[in-house]
Amino acid sequence: MSWSTVSLGELVEFKGGGTPDKKVERYWNGGIPWASVKDFKSAELDSTVDTISELGLKNSASNLIPRGTIIVPTRMAVGKAAIAGMDLAINQDLKALFPKGDIDTRYLLHALLASSEKLVRFATGATVKGITLDVLRQLEIPLPSMPEQRRIAAILDEADALRLLRRRSLSGLSGLGQARFEQMFGAVQGTVPLEDAVEGTLIGLVRSAEQFGEHFSHPYVRMDAITRNGQFAPALVQRTNVNAAELDRYTLKDGDLLFNTRNSRDLVGKTAIFRGMQDAVFNNNIMRIRFGTHWDSAFVEAYFRSRAGRRELEKRKSGTTSVWAVYWSKLKSFPLPQVPYDKQIGFRRFIEATWKQEEELKSELLRYEGLFASLQHRAFRGEL
Repeated sequence: MSWSTVSLGELVEFKGGGTPDKKVERYWNGGIPWASVKDFKSAELDSTVDTISELGLKNSASNLIPRGTIIVPTRMAVGKAAIAGMDLAINQDLKALFPKGDIDTRYLLHALLASSEKLVRFATGATVKGITLDVLRQLEIPLPSMPEQRRIAAILDEADALRLLRRRSLSGLSGLGQARFEQMFGAVQGTVPLEDAVEGTLIGLVRSAEQFGEHFSHPYVRMDAITRNGQFAPALVQRTNVNAAELDRYTLKDGDLLFNTRNSRDLVGKTAIFRGMQDAVFNNNIMRIRFGTHWDSAFVEAYFRSRAGRRELEKRKSGTTSVWAVYWSKLKSFPLPQVPYDKQIGFRRFIEATWKQEEELKSELLRYEGLFASLQHRAFRGEL
């Protein structure tokens, strides 16, 4: 590569931000989007959780940043970068980058994202990691000609768009089953207590932190493998050693309902259907629920996450500030809607079809993630 490298400080001017006084109500909930690190969900900063007023902007260190400006976090989300999709104000953990000369904005964004690992290595702090402005200024950026910058940016933008399309498709699928459930069963009359539908329940195995990890014998499902939206996440499953008696008693089967019995108040009661993993056992913060004839686990799991199901579940939670639980003594009376088994199976077939689509999309996403990483690596070595 014959390109020169230039420090970021030579290429751009930096502008920081600030936070209006949170005790002054007139400074908040106005018409100006106000960005913080929690808004960095992608490389396009097109919405913010918080807004401030003109008065809040005037009476703080925050600055109004024009649309199209690159913004980078210096604390908590080090290594991320995004382009403002609208005029917005920023807080003190963000820096806006204003080019001094000839550098393409999209090219610079991709160069910063490609430098993510390098920036993370420079981050310091016991609990909250951050980098200094000097670290940003000294970051070396490869600088080809302007036409070459635009060519590289266009290639990476196209590859990134393919990734984004698959992510959006996956996101849309995650809510499809619940919408279908509400459509099919939203007005059902008559209920049956959960204990009448259940064949058996079991709390899982206790394991200390030293007793699970990557190099043990059997998959060990913990509560973090149950997502907020009712998905089982095999990638988050740990491993542990088990003896023959434990394996016989605690092995999970496809179709088992996993119920998270202890967690924060917001997360306790998470559910998912176990599938696709051999000889897996489960943690003591999970209850395995198996159903008798005439009840389908996918139907029941979807009802737990329905509006009516969430209301009933909330009544059965108990706990302290940090740890909440749902005990079987209260859960067994949970009212299930009385729905003919053939209709439950019809819903399961729909869910299984979405699972299949999901696996196909995940496979495609992995392929496009790999393509993007390869292109990004080659782009800044002058090999595209």
